[in-house]
Amino acid sequence: MLLAPHTMAGISTYTLYKEEPSFSDPEFFHIEDIKSRARLFNWSIGAHSHPKMYQLVYVRSGRVQSRIDGGGYDTEGPCIFIIPPSVVHEFEFERDTTLGYVITVSRVLLADDQLSRSPVVHDELLSSAQTIQLEGLTQDLQFFDQIIEQLASEYQRNELGKQQLFEYLLFALLIKLARHLQLNGGQRSYDHYAKRYQLLSELIEKYYRQHNTCQFYAAELCTTTIGLNRACKAMSGKSVGDLIQDRLALEAQRMLIYSSAPISLIAYELGFSDPAYFSRFFKRRTGDAPSIFREHREHREHREHREQD
Repeated sequence: MLLAPHTMAGISTYTLYKEEPSFSDPEFFHIEDIKSRARLFNWSIGAHSHPKMYQLVYVRSGRVQSRIDGGGYDTEGPCIFIIPPSVVHEFEFERDTTLGYVITVSRVLLADDQLSRSPVVHDELLSSAQTIQLEGLTQDLQFFDQIIEQLASEYQRNELGKQQLFEYLLFALLIKLARHLQLNGGQRSYDHYAKRYQLLSELIEKYYRQHNTCQFYAAELCTTTIGLNRACKAMSGKSVGDLIQDRLALEAQRMLIYSSAPISLIAYELGFSDPAYFSRFFKRRTGDAPSIFREHREHREHREHREQD
């Protein structure tokens, strides 16, 4: 789930793919079981996003706490999380008992003519993040288990037609998920607000270091600041300004944790012209000055390492 970091895009984004992936790319898709990956990160996958990839997180059993686009969830498997590109997400899995898979697919693959012929898959299933509960749906669970196990098997082998069969299996899985949403009423509302909010999230991911105003984003989306803030309030309970500042604060925390760069350099990297103003901004958003935040994290990591030893 935490993949190879794209250093040019910042600590918070991860990728499996080249800048311009092709259908012959061996990492055009990826599948791995939750247990083997989550163990590497102490069963807690920190907040991150994948700008060019969709993810399906299939939790067959076990409890998982998640935060997706600012919303918190405490869920018991079986369930499936659908995470479109650029959606910030994090997971904390129940230790040693959570079973399932993570399927990661390039958005280029899902733009292929064959996969894009179904408006249900693209317009309803993959336009925003959501969670699908599967408790008590025996036939659906059997279908998902068989398809996902076959996907994992195909990924591990290098046999004739691997790419094509993987795509067919994936498409069958997506159609079944879309059908389940329609028949069982579990679908999130894909109204005007949801689509506008998703587009805004993608723009913030692209421009947050530039500290653009709400007017900039409204102009980019051909709407008004009032309409854009109304959509944000409906979907997240926050204003456009709050979302921009949250994204800046999140990136600042990651840079303080995962890099040894001076605080002044981090401030400039994040678009602040004055390191002192950055420090005030950071303390206002997190409650600690940047130096104190980094010091506390370092002490905590050292303590955890000693306890593990």
